[in-house]
Amino acid sequence: MIQVNDFRFRRVTYSVTRFTISAIFCLMLPAPHLWGQSSVGEVTQAIELHYNRLGTLSIDFRQTLSFGGASRPAESGTVMLYRPQRMRWDYREPKGKLLVGDGQRLYQYNPYTNQVRTILLDQSVDLRAPLSFLLGRLDFSRQFKNLRFETIGGKRALVGMLSLRQESYTTVEFYFEPAQVYRLSSIRAHGQDESVTDFVFSNERTNPRLDEKLFTFEAPAGAEILPETALSDNL
Repeated sequence: MIQVNDFRFRRVTYSVTRFTISAIFCLMLPAPHLWGQSSVGEVTQAIELHYNRLGTLSIDFRQTLSFGGASRPAESGTVMLYRPQRMRWDYREPKGKLLVGDGQRLYQYNPYTNQVRTILLDQSVDLRAPLSFLLGRLDFSRQFKNLRFETIGGKRALVGMLSLRQESYTTVEFYFEPAQVYRLSSIRAHGQDESVTDFVFSNERTNPRLDEKLFTFEAPAGAEILPETALSDNL
């Protein structure tokens, strides 16, 4: 993660980390030809049914962040999920960046500072949006309000507002491509601090065989291990 001295940008960095943890887990929508016929309830139920039953997932991503007219360099890589509570984000850009979740803790390695940040998960936090996407506990009716379909920039999207005020972002847009039936092509999240985080997805592979060892974190030699914090401390 690129170090930025400005306080507001550091807050955005924390917001991006939390959104990164979660944003990848709403990746499938009903077939394009059904959008004009299906209700919001039918669409959200279909997403919940798929993701709450999914065993493993691997998908490529490209992540960008803009804030106050300024943009951070894009980040990209591959995320692998091993339900119910494990994940691994391997970054190609920036090279060497790594995020691993073993179900109890999240470990984030920053290659620029050679530091490991550890976040402790607790049941009071990990059941709420957006982390429930990861855990297979997605519940649109509880986690979002004012769910609706909108056409934004010429594209049809499922749009929802976060129900909990303590979340770092307020509104999420889920986009799909007609050629990719049932797959979400991108997600856009609007932060309370006016930041905008975008994810673009490709090369989705559902239920691939994944080695469980991938979800055990090992700190690189010589890395500094920062004091452990609770996820609630970063919200």
